[in-house]
Amino acid sequence: MFGIRLIFLLAVLGGVIAFIADKLGSKIGKKKLRIFGLRPHDTSVLLTVLSGVLISLFSMGILAVSSESARTALFGMEKLQKELQQLNTEKGTVEEEYNKAMESLQQKNEAIAGLDLKIKESNAAQAAAEKSLQQANENLSAVQGQYQETQGALVTARSEVQSLTEARDKLNAEIEGLKQETKDLQQGLAVMRGGQMMYRSGEIVFAGVLQGGLPEEENMKQINWMLDGANTAAMNRIGLDSSSKAEVVWLTREEVERLKDLLGKAKGNVLVRVRSVANTVIGQPVLCGMEVIPNQVIFKDGKKIHEKVIDLADKTTNADQALMTFLQEINERSVKEGVLPDPMTGKVGNINAVTVVDTVTKMQKMGGKIRLTGYADGDITTAGPVQLRLSIEKAAGQP
Repeated sequence: MFGIRLIFLLAVLGGVIAFIADKLGSKIGKKKLRIFGLRPHDTSVLLTVLSGVLISLFSMGILAVSSESARTALFGMEKLQKELQQLNTEKGTVEEEYNKAMESLQQKNEAIAGLDLKIKESNAAQAAAEKSLQQANENLSAVQGQYQETQGALVTARSEVQSLTEARDKLNAEIEGLKQETKDLQQGLAVMRGGQMMYRSGEIVFAGVLQGGLPEEENMKQINWMLDGANTAAMNRIGLDSSSKAEVVWLTREEVERLKDLLGKAKGNVLVRVRSVANTVIGQPVLCGMEVIPNQVIFKDGKKIHEKVIDLADKTTNADQALMTFLQEINERSVKEGVLPDPMTGKVGNINAVTVVDTVTKMQKMGGKIRLTGYADGDITTAGPVQLRLSIEKAAGQP
């Protein structure tokens, strides 16, 4: 509809300018007016040419005023081409770094496979050595029996006993060495498999609540705070000093620009979670993306989240298990209402052990049918966590 109205406006404006030019040309022709010393006919032609120029200028002006795309096409195309070229260059750099990270991860996996093979070979060698030791002990026992039965073969028996004893000691030494080698290999494998892993794919590196609708300068301050927080959290994860200023967390320029645009358009607070996009081991940069969600109030302070009647008189009901089930139901209800869980654990909050023990003790003292109710302890937003205030009372009709 906008394009049709624009075409109609240009056509009407062009017609009006042409009509006015025609009328002026007719009057100049009739009155034989002269401009710049030109003949009346040349003056009429000049006026016609000027009307065409005005039509073009007004058309371009209306297009430039009414359409941002037209202004961009007229005045900003070269700038857009330079920005596109720069973005393509950055994309190539990020892809190259990502490929290097994947190659390094593959090398680590191959090293782990090699350690597994060495452990299997070590275990096989240890089993063979133990079998040889057992055989040597059996042979030693047989020789010692023969030594007691006959004195005539004493010298020979002593020589054999000495030889078997040395063989046994040698095998024992080999077994101890194999045991130590196996232990070292197992420790190395544990380090490769567990200690080197920094973040799993989808794991939250850092999360925070940012305020929307602020000026661009304030939004950039909030974004820089978010990026510094994510980088510091990653350095703390691997034991680096935060003052070292190492760039551990990597995000693309597109992710940062997208967050800046969303903050500029947002009307309230938003929850921003920086999440790892791939498995990352120590020594590799943490490639991340940002998840932006409106941070709304899900449960207001004092709001009842869930209640349940529990019959502790039933011998099959355990107070500890009943409380854990109740808390799990609150977790499920909170997620259903909109509180975001941790992607790794699925939990939206936690409760300290002292509160759990006190609650279970009260439940056991009260006995019978009780009503267990969970209230929001403070406003609970999309970002969480779910802080609870638990209430225990006798169910209706209970003494």
